[in-house]
Amino acid sequence: MPLKEYKINWFLIIILIIVATALSAVALYRTEIDTDIVGSLPRNDPVISDARHILLNHPLQEQLAIDVSHQKEDPDILAECGEQVERKLRESGLFRHVGMKEAQHLIPELIFHILENLPVMFTEKELDDKIRPLLEQEQVQRKLEDNFSQLLNLEGIGQTELISGDPLGLRNFVLARLSHLAPSQNARIYKGHLISRDRRHLLVIAKPGRSGTDTTFARMVTELINNLSAELNQKYSEQGYVFTLTPVGAYRAALDNERIAKKDTQKAILFSTLGIAILLVFAFPRPVIGILSLLPAIMGTVMAFFLCSLLHRSVSVMALGFGGAIISITVDHGIAYLLFLDRPHETRGKEAAREVWAIGLLATLTTVGAFSTLSFSGFPILAQIGQFAALGIAFSFLFVHTIFPLIFPEMPPAKKQTSLPLQRAVNTLALAGGKNKAYAALGVALFMLCFAKPVWVVDLRAMNTVSEETKTAENLVSTVWGNIFSKIYLMTEGESVRELQKKGDRLAELLEQDMISGRLASAFVPSMIFPGELRGKQNLAAWKTFWDGDRVKAFKNAVTEASSELGFAPHAFAPFYELIDKKAYKGTDIPDNFFDLLGISESRGSPVRWVGFSSLTPGSSYHAEKFYSEYSGMAKIFDPRFFSERLGMLLSDTFVKMVFIISASVVIILLLFFADWKLMFISLMPVIFAFICTLGTLKLIGHPLGLPGLMLSIVVMGMGIDYSLFFVRSYQRYMDESHPSLGLIRMAVFLASASSIIGFGVLSFADHALLRSAGLTSLIGITYSLIGTFAILPPVLKRFLREK
Repeated sequence: MPLKEYKINWFLIIILIIVATALSAVALYRTEIDTDIVGSLPRNDPVISDARHILLNHPLQEQLAIDVSHQKEDPDILAECGEQVERKLRESGLFRHVGMKEAQHLIPELIFHILENLPVMFTEKELDDKIRPLLEQEQVQRKLEDNFSQLLNLEGIGQTELISGDPLGLRNFVLARLSHLAPSQNARIYKGHLISRDRRHLLVIAKPGRSGTDTTFARMVTELINNLSAELNQKYSEQGYVFTLTPVGAYRAALDNERIAKKDTQKAILFSTLGIAILLVFAFPRPVIGILSLLPAIMGTVMAFFLCSLLHRSVSVMALGFGGAIISITVDHGIAYLLFLDRPHETRGKEAAREVWAIGLLATLTTVGAFSTLSFSGFPILAQIGQFAALGIAFSFLFVHTIFPLIFPEMPPAKKQTSLPLQRAVNTLALAGGKNKAYAALGVALFMLCFAKPVWVVDLRAMNTVSEETKTAENLVSTVWGNIFSKIYLMTEGESVRELQKKGDRLAELLEQDMISGRLASAFVPSMIFPGELRGKQNLAAWKTFWDGDRVKAFKNAVTEASSELGFAPHAFAPFYELIDKKAYKGTDIPDNFFDLLGISESRGSPVRWVGFSSLTPGSSYHAEKFYSEYSGMAKIFDPRFFSERLGMLLSDTFVKMVFIISASVVIILLLFFADWKLMFISLMPVIFAFICTLGTLKLIGHPLGLPGLMLSIVVMGMGIDYSLFFVRSYQRYMDESHPSLGLIRMAVFLASASSIIGFGVLSFADHALLRSAGLTSLIGITYSLIGTFAILPPVLKRFLREK
C-alpha cells in the first residue's frame, strides 16, 4: 500500500522529529555526566555517610601514582628514569606537586622541631617503657660511643647540634611514628626515590592541578604518559632497557566510566530499537504502522531526559544507561494503540485511544507509581533512574492519547484479512494447556521458594567499572606497593588547624592504647608530633615528673663518666640538660608547609573547614563495629570491609521497605479500582510468581543482589503488574477469551514484554558492572512476569468469569 494511503499525518511526525532532536541537543548541552557512583551513596546511615564523605575528600582521590618498572635489578638506572618522569610531569603544568623531594626537604626542619620540643613528645607510659631503660650506665656509655663514632665518620658531618641536644637519640622514637606516612611500607628510599624491595619498581607520586575526575584532564594525562613512555623506551633501547609506566588514579576510573557508560548507552538504545523494530514488523499487517509504535516511547524518553536535565545539573551514567531500556518499557501503550488501529476494517484514532485508555490507565498508574517510589530509596542514583523511567512512561502514555490521534485520525482497512502467524502463536500460548499450565507454574514457584532468600554482596571497587587495562594496573600497584583497601581511614574536621590538633590529642591517646592492646597494628595522627595544648601540657607534666632530682643527678654522672673516657667536652650536652629542666609550656602550632605531609587540607565546598586524614592498620583484635562506636563521635571513619557489610545490610533493609511500600500501594490502588478482593488477588498472582522465581533463579545462578537489586521490586511489581492488569481489564471488558479485541490485548502484552526483554537483555551484556547487573536482574524478572501472566491468568480468569 502506498504511504499516501495510510492517512498518516507525516508533517506532524516531521515536526516531532525536529522537536525531539532539539530537546535532545539542549539536554545533552545542559547535562554533565556523573561517573562517580560512590558520590551517590545515601547519607542517612552514619557509616555510609562517613565513608562517602571521606572518599569524596581524601587526598588519595586527587593523587596520581605511576609505577616505573623494568626487568633488571638496576636501581641506579631506575632512579635516573624516575627523575626524567618527574621532570616531564612538572614541565607539563598539569600537576601542583610531583615526587617526594618537597617532603624530603621538610625532614631536617621536622627533626629540629622534634629536638626543640622533646619534653612534649612523650607520654608517661612512653617515658617509662622506652626512655627509662636508656638511662642505665651501660646504655648511656654505649650510646655516647655510637655518637662519637658518627662524629669521626663522614655521616657525622652536621650532626654536632643533634648529638649535643639529644645524646640518647630520643628523636628517633618520634621519627619512627612518621613511617606510617610513607606511600608504601613495601619500599625503601634510594637517591630520593621510592624503590621496591626487588629493586625493579619505582613509584612516582603527583598531585593534579585540577580535579582528578575531570575527564578532559584525564585525557591530557593519558596522552602525556603514553608519550613519556615512548620517549623513555626510545632513549634507553640501545642499552637494552625496556621501561613500563603503569599509572593509577581517580582519573582512569573517571575516564573508563564515561567511555564505558557512553558505549553501553549507545549500544542499549541502538540494539533495543533495532530488536523491537524487527519484532514489530512481524506483529502488524502493515510493518510501517508497527515501526511507528516506537514513536511514543522515543518521544517519552526524550521528554524525560530533557526534564531531568532541568531538574538535575548532572545525570548519573546509570540513569543514562537505563535510557535504552526505558524505550522498551514505554513501548507497550503505543503497541496496544496501533494494534487496535491496524485492523482489517476502517478504524479511527480516537476509538483506538478509548480502548487503550480503558485497559491501560490502571497499568500506567501502577508503573509510574512504582518507579516513583525509587525517590524514597535513599540512593540518589536510583532516585534519578526512578524519575527518568516514571517521566518516560507518563509522557509516552500522554503522547498516545493526545498526539497519536492527530497523527492517525483514521486508518483504511489492512489488506491482510487473516490473523498473523505471531498473533496465532500468542493466542495458542495463552489458551493452550489450560489449568495444567497454572499447576506447573505453582510447582515451579514452590521449588524456587526453597532458594528465594536474597543474598546481598557489595563490592566498593565494582561500583566504578573500569577497563581490563585499568584493573591490571591497579592489581600491579597493589601487589608491589600495598593495597589501600586494607587500611582504615579517619577524618577529623574543624574550624581551624588548632581545633584539629585539639581533636587529635584525644585521638592520639586512644590510638596509642589500641596499639598496645593489639586492636591496631599501626596508627598516626599529627598530634603525635605536633601535640595540641591538652596533650602538650600532659606530656610536659609527665616529663617533669620523670626527670626528678635523683634521676637527673644519676644521668649527669653517667654522662660525665662516659664523656671523660671518650673525650667529649664538659659542657657538650648542655642543650639537652636545658630541655630536662624545661619548666614552661610552649605551644606547637603546625607550620603551613607541613600540611600536605600530615594529611591536612581545606575541605571542598562551602563553608570552608579544615580536615585532617589519618590511616590506620587493623590489628589481630580489631572489631569493626566496636571500633566505630567508640571513635565515631570524634572522627569520620571509613573501613572498607565494614562499609561493604553495612551497605549490604542497608540494601537489604531498603529492599524490604520498598517491597512493602510498593506492595501496599499496588494493593490499595487495585482495591479502590476493582472494589473486589478476588480480582485484586488474581492480578497479583503472576507478580508473586515472578518475584519468587526471580529471587530463586538469581540464587541458583550465583548472582547476588547489589545496588541494582533494589530495582527488582520495581521491575517485577511495577512493570509485571501491567501485564496482569491488561489481561484482567480486557477479560472484564470483553467477557470472552475468544473475543478478537482480547486477542489484540494478548498481542500487546506479549510485544510489550518481549520488547522489555530485548531492552534488558541488551543491558545485561553491558560492560558497566552496575548496568549489567541491573539488566540481568530485570531481564529475569520480566521473563517470569510474562510466563506467570500467560500461564496463570487465562485459566484462573476463565473460571472466575464463569462463576460470575
